Amino acid sequence: MTKIAIYVFNDVEELGLDIIYNVLKKTKTLKQHGILPIDQPLEVDIIANEKLVIGTKDMQITPHQVGLDFTDYDILIIPGGKGVETIVQNQEFLDKLKEFGQEKMVCSIGLGSFALALAGLLKNKKATTHHKHFLRLRKYCKVENKRIVVSDKIITAGGMLCAVDLAEKILEICYSKSIADIVLEYIEVQRRSKGIGIVLGEIDEE
Repeated sequence: MTKIAIYVFNDVEELGLDIIYNVLKKTKTLKQHGILPIDQPLEVDIIANEKLVIGTKDMQITPHQVGLDFTDYDILIIPGGKGVETIVQNQEFLDKLKEFGQEKMVCSIGLGSFALALAGLLKNKKATTHHKHFLRLRKYCKVENKRIVVSDKIITAGGMLCAVDLAEKILEICYSKSIADIVLEYIEVQRRSKGIGIVLGEIDEE
Protein backbone atom coordinates (compact mmCIF):
# COMPACT_ATOMS: atom_id res chain seq x y z
CA MET A 1 0.00 0.00 0.00
CA THR A 2 1.30 3.44 -0.95
CA LYS A 3 1.07 5.90 1.93
CA ILE A 4 0.68 9.58 1.10
CA ALA A 5 1.00 12.49 3.52
CA ILE A 6 -0.45 15.93 2.79
CA TYR A 7 1.11 18.55 5.05
CA VAL A 8 -1.28 21.37 5.97
CA PHE A 9 -0.79 24.62 7.85
CA ASN A 10 -2.66 27.77 8.81
CA ASP A 11 -3.73 29.74 5.71
CA VAL A 12 -3.44 26.69 3.47
CA GLU A 13 -5.46 27.03 0.27
CA GLU A 14 -8.44 24.74 0.81
CA LEU A 15 -9.49 24.15 -2.80
CA GLY A 16 -6.23 22.56 -3.93
CA LEU A 17 -6.09 20.56 -0.71
CA ASP A 18 -9.67 19.34 -1.08
CA ILE A 19 -9.11 18.26 -4.68
CA ILE A 20 -5.89 16.32 -4.14
CA TYR A 21 -7.16 14.66 -0.97
CA ASN A 22 -10.53 13.58 -2.31
CA VAL A 23 -9.33 12.41 -5.73
CA LEU A 24 -6.62 10.22 -4.19
CA LYS A 25 -9.01 8.90 -1.52
CA LYS A 26 -11.41 7.95 -4.30
CA THR A 27 -9.26 4.86 -4.89
CA LYS A 28 -10.67 3.43 -1.64
CA THR A 29 -14.31 4.17 -2.52
CA LEU A 30 -14.04 2.84 -6.07
CA LYS A 31 -12.27 -0.34 -4.95
CA GLN A 32 -14.97 -0.97 -2.34
CA HIS A 33 -17.64 -0.58 -5.03
CA GLY A 34 -15.83 -2.99 -7.34
CA ILE A 35 -15.16 -0.25 -9.91
CA LEU A 36 -11.38 0.01 -9.58
CA PRO A 37 -9.34 -3.16 -10.28
CA ILE A 38 -6.50 -2.55 -7.81
CA ASP A 39 -5.03 -4.67 -5.02
CA GLN A 40 -4.80 -1.86 -2.46
CA PRO A 41 -6.18 1.70 -2.36
CA LEU A 42 -3.96 4.63 -1.51
CA GLU A 43 -3.66 5.54 2.16
CA VAL A 44 -3.89 9.33 2.43
CA ASP A 45 -3.32 11.23 5.68
CA ILE A 46 -3.50 14.91 6.54
CA ILE A 47 -0.52 15.94 8.69
CA ALA A 48 0.00 19.23 10.52
CA ASN A 49 2.29 20.58 13.19
CA GLU A 50 -0.68 21.49 15.37
CA LYS A 51 -4.01 19.94 16.35
CA LEU A 52 -6.20 22.39 14.42
CA VAL A 53 -5.44 24.27 11.20
CA ILE A 54 -7.47 27.16 9.77
CA GLY A 55 -7.40 27.55 5.98
CA THR A 56 -7.49 30.74 3.94
CA LYS A 57 -11.31 30.58 3.71
CA ASP A 58 -11.67 29.77 7.44
CA MET A 59 -12.10 26.03 6.93
CA GLN A 60 -11.17 24.15 10.11
CA ILE A 61 -8.95 21.15 9.42
CA THR A 62 -8.20 18.44 11.98
CA PRO A 63 -5.17 16.40 10.90
CA HIS A 64 -4.85 12.64 11.19
CA GLN A 65 -1.37 13.07 12.62
CA VAL A 66 0.34 15.94 14.45
CA GLY A 67 4.06 16.56 14.06
CA LEU A 68 6.79 16.60 11.45
CA ASP A 69 7.47 12.89 11.20
CA PHE A 70 7.05 11.89 7.56
CA THR A 71 9.16 8.74 7.70
CA ASP A 72 6.28 6.26 7.37
CA TYR A 73 5.10 7.75 4.08
CA ASP A 74 6.05 7.16 0.45
CA ILE A 75 4.89 10.49 -0.99
CA LEU A 76 4.67 13.94 0.64
CA ILE A 77 2.46 16.71 -0.78
CA ILE A 78 2.75 20.39 0.15
CA PRO A 79 -0.36 22.40 -0.88
CA GLY A 80 -0.36 26.12 -1.59
CA GLY A 81 -1.73 29.18 0.18
CA LYS A 82 -0.30 32.30 1.77
CA GLY A 83 0.60 30.24 4.84
CA VAL A 84 3.59 28.89 2.90
CA GLU A 85 5.33 32.17 3.72
CA THR A 86 5.16 31.19 7.41
CA ILE A 87 6.11 27.51 7.24
CA VAL A 88 9.29 28.25 5.27
CA GLN A 89 10.52 30.15 8.32
CA ASN A 90 10.46 26.89 10.31
CA GLN A 91 13.92 25.40 9.85
CA GLU A 92 12.92 22.10 11.42
CA PHE A 93 10.17 21.71 8.82
CA LEU A 94 12.56 22.56 5.98
CA ASP A 95 15.11 20.06 7.29
CA LYS A 96 12.49 17.30 7.53
CA LEU A 97 11.20 18.14 4.06
CA LYS A 98 14.70 18.05 2.57
CA GLU A 99 15.52 14.77 4.29
CA PHE A 100 12.35 13.18 2.95
CA GLY A 101 12.80 14.57 -0.55
CA GLN A 102 16.31 13.18 -0.90
CA GLU A 103 14.92 9.65 -0.84
CA LYS A 104 11.21 9.80 -1.72
CA MET A 105 8.72 11.67 -3.88
CA VAL A 106 7.69 15.20 -2.93
CA CYS A 107 4.90 17.14 -4.67
CA SER A 108 3.59 20.68 -4.39
CA ILE A 109 0.58 22.71 -5.46
CA GLY A 110 0.81 26.43 -6.21
CA LEU A 111 2.92 28.30 -3.68
CA GLY A 112 3.86 25.01 -2.06
CA SER A 113 6.73 24.96 -4.56
CA PHE A 114 8.47 27.63 -2.49
CA ALA A 115 8.65 25.23 0.47
CA LEU A 116 10.47 22.80 -1.81
CA ALA A 117 12.70 25.61 -3.07
CA LEU A 118 13.67 26.85 0.41
CA ALA A 119 14.39 23.27 1.46
CA GLY A 120 16.88 23.04 -1.40
CA LEU A 121 14.92 20.40 -3.32
CA LEU A 122 14.55 22.42 -6.53
CA LYS A 123 18.24 23.05 -7.13
CA ASN A 124 19.07 22.09 -10.73
CA LYS A 125 15.44 21.02 -11.20
CA LYS A 126 12.55 22.14 -13.39
CA ALA A 127 9.36 23.25 -11.63
CA THR A 128 6.18 25.28 -11.85
CA THR A 129 3.94 27.25 -9.51
CA HIS A 130 1.04 29.70 -9.72
CA HIS A 131 1.69 31.78 -12.84
CA LYS A 132 1.81 35.05 -10.89
CA HIS A 133 4.89 33.79 -9.04
CA PHE A 134 7.02 32.46 -11.90
CA LEU A 135 9.55 35.28 -11.55
CA ARG A 136 10.08 34.62 -7.83
CA LEU A 137 10.55 30.90 -8.38
CA ARG A 138 13.16 31.47 -11.10
CA LYS A 139 15.61 32.37 -8.32
CA TYR A 140 15.66 28.70 -7.32
CA CYS A 141 15.13 26.62 -10.47
CA LYS A 142 14.16 26.55 -14.12
CA VAL A 143 10.47 27.46 -14.30
CA GLU A 144 8.21 25.93 -16.93
CA ASN A 145 4.80 27.31 -17.84
CA LYS A 146 2.97 23.99 -17.46
CA ARG A 147 0.16 22.67 -15.29
CA ILE A 148 2.52 20.12 -13.77
CA VAL A 149 6.26 19.52 -14.07
CA VAL A 150 7.95 16.22 -13.25
CA SER A 151 11.67 16.47 -12.43
CA ASP A 152 13.06 13.22 -11.01
CA LYS A 153 11.22 12.58 -7.73
CA ILE A 154 9.84 16.13 -7.57
CA ILE A 155 6.41 16.97 -9.03
CA THR A 156 5.18 20.56 -8.92
CA ALA A 157 1.72 21.77 -9.95
CA GLY A 158 0.47 25.21 -10.90
CA GLY A 159 -2.55 26.90 -9.32
CA MET A 160 -5.33 25.29 -7.27
CA LEU A 161 -7.15 23.44 -10.05
CA CYS A 162 -3.88 21.93 -11.23
CA ALA A 163 -4.26 19.67 -8.20
CA VAL A 164 -6.37 17.50 -10.52
CA ASP A 165 -3.40 17.09 -12.87
CA LEU A 166 -1.17 16.25 -9.92
CA ALA A 167 -3.63 13.64 -8.69
CA GLU A 168 -3.74 12.09 -12.16
CA LYS A 169 0.07 11.87 -12.30
CA ILE A 170 0.26 10.28 -8.85
CA LEU A 171 -2.37 7.71 -9.84
CA GLU A 172 -0.40 6.89 -12.99
CA ILE A 173 2.80 6.45 -10.98
CA CYS A 174 1.20 4.35 -8.24
CA TYR A 175 -0.98 2.27 -10.59
CA SER A 176 -1.25 2.97 -14.33
CA LYS A 177 -2.72 5.41 -16.82
CA SER A 178 -5.78 3.20 -17.23
CA ILE A 179 -6.47 3.30 -13.49
CA ALA A 180 -6.04 7.09 -13.46
CA ASP A 181 -8.49 7.34 -16.36
CA ILE A 182 -11.12 5.32 -14.49
CA VAL A 183 -10.89 7.59 -11.43
CA LEU A 184 -11.00 10.81 -13.46
CA GLU A 185 -13.90 9.58 -15.57
CA TYR A 186 -15.85 8.66 -12.45
CA ILE A 187 -15.50 12.11 -10.91
CA GLU A 188 -16.34 13.68 -14.28
CA VAL A 189 -13.17 15.61 -14.96
CA GLN A 190 -13.47 17.59 -18.17
CA ARG A 191 -10.42 17.16 -20.40
CA ARG A 192 -9.37 19.99 -22.68
CA SER A 193 -6.83 20.31 -25.46
CA LYS A 194 -4.28 21.97 -23.17
CA GLY A 195 -4.74 19.70 -20.21
CA ILE A 196 -7.32 18.88 -17.59
CA GLY A 197 -10.04 21.41 -16.96
CA ILE A 198 -12.33 21.94 -14.02
CA VAL A 199 -13.72 19.24 -11.79
CA LEU A 200 -17.39 18.72 -12.54
CA GLY A 201 -18.17 15.74 -10.36
CA GLU A 202 -18.70 14.84 -6.76
CA ILE A 203 -15.23 14.83 -5.28
CA ASP A 204 -16.60 15.43 -1.81
CA GLU A 205 -17.64 11.82 -1.22
CA GLU A 206 -15.85 9.84 1.47
